Amino acid sequence: MLSVHCLQALPGTLSLHEANLLQDGSFDSVVSDADYVFHTASPFIRDVTDAKKQLIKPAVEGTKNVLSSVAKHTNTIKRVVLTSSFASIVKPQAGPSSDTYSEEDWNTEVDENAQGADAYRYSKVAAEKAAWAASKQSGFELVTICPTFVLGPVISSRVDATSILDVKGIIEGTNDTLTPWVCDVRDIARAHILAAEIPSAKGRYLVSQDSVVPVKAMTDLLSKHFPQYKFAQGKDAEVKKVINNSKVQQELGLQIHPWQESIIDMATTLIQRGIAKPVSAQ
Repeated sequence: MLSVHCLQALPGTLSLHEANLLQDGSFDSVVSDADYVFHTASPFIRDVTDAKKQLIKPAVEGTKNVLSSVAKHTNTIKRVVLTSSFASIVKPQAGPSSDTYSEEDWNTEVDENAQGADAYRYSKVAAEKAAWAASKQSGFELVTICPTFVLGPVISSRVDATSILDVKGIIEGTNDTLTPWVCDVRDIARAHILAAEIPSAKGRYLVSQDSVVPVKAMTDLLSKHFPQYKFAQGKDAEVKKVINNSKVQQELGLQIHPWQESIIDMATTLIQRGIAKPVSAQ
């Protein structure tokens, strides 16, 4: 069983309920008295042996099961906010439908037989489309949040998250690649709350930096901020605007953290918690 200590340590009142994403009706009692439902759970792992079992089924069937419970309580639940992903938007082969990616784009390059990174992308596409279908059928309000690769401070010592493992590798000098489209975990969290609280919120919201962030820019910044450590020499790339993130800023009033703050805060907390062990520059 995964540790829930980081959740129990949070301020405010929190009750925990046992539930199973793949068990029909498992969330009936959980959502029965809710004003808002946030569905955030979906596997994001790279080392998989069975993509359908480990990625696609939990994402799609899990979403359907949660929302089938919501459908039973549409008289009390005001809105559902679903964590989707830029993976449901990005089209690596064709590129965006206009100059930059926006909420209007859908990833049409993957299917249920996808493998590798495409299997994760398909899981997010299929799960989000299933959510929109359920919303239309049952009549509940739905807003989806589509973040890019997540950076920012960590609040627990768990090391099973893909973003944590990737940045841990950057800090320890074992990894020199990283997804170039990034966002801050605090922006994602805030976007979810705003999407629930603002009555006019609707549709999809892309949460991200608007430009590519080269790994070299990150490692150069880390080297400057932590001169006592030696980091992997990240790969350089052209800095260009690839994402239109105006909707979430204009409609929800979200202020996007600078990527520099995101990577510094993430590195700082990974080192402080002993998750990442940087190499001495001496």
